[in-house]
Amino acid sequence: MHEIKLPQLGQSVEEASIVQWLKKEGDTVAKGEPLFCVQTDKAEIECESTASGVLRKIVVPTDEIVPVMTVVALVGEPGEELPAAIASAPVPATPKASENTAPGPATPTPQAAATEPVQTISGPVKASPRAKAAASAHHVSLSAIQGTGVGGRIMEADVAAYAESLSDLHISPTAKRLAEIEGVDLRGVTGTGPGNKIVKEDVEAAMAKRGSAAPVAMPGSRVVPLTPMRRIVAKRMTESKFSAPHYYVTVEVDMTAAKEIRASAQGFKPSYNDLVMMATVAAIKKFPAVNSRWLGDAIASLGEINLGFAVALPTGLIVPVVQGAHDMGLRQLHEACAALVEKARKNRLLPDDYAGSTFTISNLGAFGVDHFTAIINQPDSAILAVGQMKDRPVVIDGGIHIRPIMKLTLSSDHRVIDGAVAAEFMGGLKSAMETGEFNR
Repeated sequence: MHEIKLPQLGQSVEEASIVQWLKKEGDTVAKGEPLFCVQTDKAEIECESTASGVLRKIVVPTDEIVPVMTVVALVGEPGEELPAAIASAPVPATPKASENTAPGPATPTPQAAATEPVQTISGPVKASPRAKAAASAHHVSLSAIQGTGVGGRIMEADVAAYAESLSDLHISPTAKRLAEIEGVDLRGVTGTGPGNKIVKEDVEAAMAKRGSAAPVAMPGSRVVPLTPMRRIVAKRMTESKFSAPHYYVTVEVDMTAAKEIRASAQGFKPSYNDLVMMATVAAIKKFPAVNSRWLGDAIASLGEINLGFAVALPTGLIVPVVQGAHDMGLRQLHEACAALVEKARKNRLLPDDYAGSTFTISNLGAFGVDHFTAIINQPDSAILAVGQMKDRPVVIDGGIHIRPIMKLTLSSDHRVIDGAVAAEFMGGLKSAMETGEFNR
């Protein structure tokens, strides 16, 4: 019997959840064949079987967060006896291909809901797709329902039973909507309206008893559970903002030379972000102090230039990394970026694709943003914010001219990069962009 383990998915990944099994128990599986899909804090990854045979047992069901190197399945010969501890364990429900939900915390019991403090929802509630549809149809909150499925998963029958238990209660439409939004179990609420009807004030009182300081939700609002990616983005950006003393340096760049380089490219069409990245590499080579890391009691000066660039996804922000950008020409960098963006949008990034950045670029110019400041993507010590290119009047040799201008802003960690260093770097970046020397 071969143990299939949740693989080590990169140095920064300590735990993950299986969002979909691609095989069911009893299916034949070959070594190297995709067996299940895993959701980490950054991407969804297909994991291959490490053995050939028959999938005898799924040990870890979907939506359950487990540490890396945990045994998630057993592969063996048909009819081979399962280990005693595994054979006596409950059989997890085999998920359908359409059930692709992200991990979340266990649902609180109705009894606890009436006494425990209101908590911010930090992940999706474990529920089957049919249960979610039923909750929407009945206008009830999944967070107020106790699941009877594997691992506390809420099933359609659980929603129906909960909705039935509310049928004997007199509830105002406003109170019901507020309870749905805030996840309040109405079965524990005492009605003070006419005929013991539960009104909005009763739901608010129940929230107060639970220690909620949250304001009353506006009509039509809704609670959006955090995705694993959004949760980790929030955590890391907060840590970065409050641990690294940020300061900002902005320059305006005449993009005339960059436009000419882009127009003259043969066989490919580099983006303006590609050009900014190439110029950034040239500037880092001249001022390598920005390519450093804070180690607590020392500063590491990094030899390689690995450029991270922010990509916005529906589930959050991901930063793929162009490894070894210092050795690339413009076409190589353009192709590397295009490949990473494609993988990111298909949730096919591997841990090596988003690890090891030494400097990050965030571009909001495509969204019509003129200028912004970005939060450093630690352990980097700097991040470059790129605004849109826009025709603006400028004074040259006493005359007024129209030039394509782009604003670039460097956010720096003052523990590592002094103001003068940041200013020199931005001067070098501006010069590289305006002379086109990065393409020579």
